[in-house]
Amino acid sequence: MILGTCPYCKGNVISKKITAQGKKIKLYTCENSKKEYDESDSYVFTADSTCRFRVYSNVFLKWNKRSFSENEMKRLLKDEQIVIRLHGRKGTKEYFKYAIPHEEYGVSILWDEEVEEN
Repeated sequence: MILGTCPYCKGNVISKKITAQGKKIKLYTCENSKKEYDESDSYVFTADSTCRFRVYSNVFLKWNKRSFSENEMKRLLKDEQIVIRLHGRKGTKEYFKYAIPHEEYGVSILWDEEVEEN
């Protein structure tokens, strides 16, 4: 499924179902970002890979956000930033932050920016 246009190379960003560390998750990746296992069993970009944009749906798990949905990814690609809801360590406190595309990490949280309430 095509979710939008890559913010770096203008290729299509697609959604794939994968298994990572025994868990089924979605990978949102630029069609020009290709990885494979090399001789040392390291997962590396291929020689014909021209982009590195990749986002795993569990990217915000350490902030107690269960999943980064396809709809959130579509909005991120369209608007170049979205507001995401995160939770404190005990899961009781919630807070909102902006997330933007990041060339190396796929997506980045703007920790110093406060989300304006409407």
